[in-house]
Amino acid sequence: MEKSKLKVLVPLDSTDKSRDSIKWLKKFFSSEEVEITLINVIERYYTKNMSLAGSMSSLESGSFENIEYEGNKALDEAEKELDGYMVSKLSKWGHTAEEILKEAKNGNYDMIVMTKSSVKGISRIIGSVTAKVVRNSEVAVVVIPE
Repeated sequence: MEKSKLKVLVPLDSTDKSRDSIKWLKKFFSSEEVEITLINVIERYYTKNMSLAGSMSSLESGSFENIEYEGNKALDEAEKELDGYMVSKLSKWGHTAEEILKEAKNGNYDMIVMTKSSVKGISRIIGSVTAKVVRNSEVAVVVIPE
């Protein structure tokens, strides 16, 4: 009887640091053991006049298209690193932690693997996403340290 693959959800952003989770996965799991879904969430927030302002990166770029492009680029680069593995990609708009948790539950994942980030200036926000996922996840969460 064939053993079923472990379903793993891997949240990524456009930083190189977020791909440390892929290195960890490749170190501990073979392509025969896991089925990986890469997810990039474009964070929504509202300005004082309540217009949609995009994600954290839009503070620098000011362009929704650029944010989406960077997210998809991160997913594509990560997929290349996982050559030989069964990989699917998701890009979503919403609140990052909530979208990760929703996908983990609705997709019947066995594990979430995410990288703790130490980006200066927004580390509290990044840390709060990881903390919220760890606190509220119904599946195991592996946090790759700095």
